[in-house]
Amino acid sequence: MIVLGGGAVALELAQFFARIGTKVTILQRARTLLSSMDEDVGRAVETALCDEGIEIVTGAQLLRVTEDTTGKTVWAMKEGRERSYVGQEILQALGRQPNIEGLRLDLADVTIDGGRIVVDDAMRTSHTHIYAVGDVNDVTPIVHLAIQQGEVAAYNATHADRPAKTIDHRLDTEVVFTDPQIAVLGLNEMRATADKIPYLTASYPFADHGKALCLGAPHGFVKLLAAPQTGEILGAQIVGPDAGELIHELIAVMYYHGTAVDLLNMPHYHPTLAEIVTYPAESIVERLGAGGRASQ
Repeated sequence: MIVLGGGAVALELAQFFARIGTKVTILQRARTLLSSMDEDVGRAVETALCDEGIEIVTGAQLLRVTEDTTGKTVWAMKEGRERSYVGQEILQALGRQPNIEGLRLDLADVTIDGGRIVVDDAMRTSHTHIYAVGDVNDVTPIVHLAIQQGEVAAYNATHADRPAKTIDHRLDTEVVFTDPQIAVLGLNEMRATADKIPYLTASYPFADHGKALCLGAPHGFVKLLAAPQTGEILGAQIVGPDAGELIHELIAVMYYHGTAVDLLNMPHYHPTLAEIVTYPAESIVERLGAGGRASQ
């Protein structure tokens, strides 16, 4: 099987098919998998998938697909050369787009941009009495966030006489259910650099964590981003065992604007996977100096 794409759907299904005996090749246009996340996240999962025998080709610009008696062939430009990859089946996982056909949005004069319905933080379209939530607005293709959008839109639609509720994207979270799992929360280094947001960061590998080694799960790491003056946690990335569960402690800490100092002060049972978050927190606190503080 040739898998086109390097996002969550591509990786989850590629690993599934590989584990039931399919020879899988992943073709990714970007230079890393999960290109919307920090590079170290993509590199960590790439290492794990390669260890399972999955062939991963990054930096591949897709050209065309042909089919003959040998199978289906994907032609791609890689490092200035045209190369071919042959498989029995092709999984197209290059992304999705909002399904707004048939809604006749042109009759309502609702603004559309790039195939998505444009909304503000209150989930209002260009007409304040029309709301759009979920995949049609393409803000975040995550189920729990779509539910949150629906709750905000429903409140605003039925409480026009009160201040509108809005979506706070500070705690946006995404989980990729590969093995190892991937969980990302809040700010990452890519966006912090692009938006010139100052931050401190530290990471710690599962390969040096006792409980992970006992579980035979050495791949991945935990990384924290924190404000350089206060130590407030701004974001986190986890690649490793039960990442989708472990991220919820950090969501709770960020919800209350907690700090790296708070993470150190909170008791963590030993031996557990969860205690790994204290190691990058300790590294950040050491660099905070006298400016570090716990939240009140």
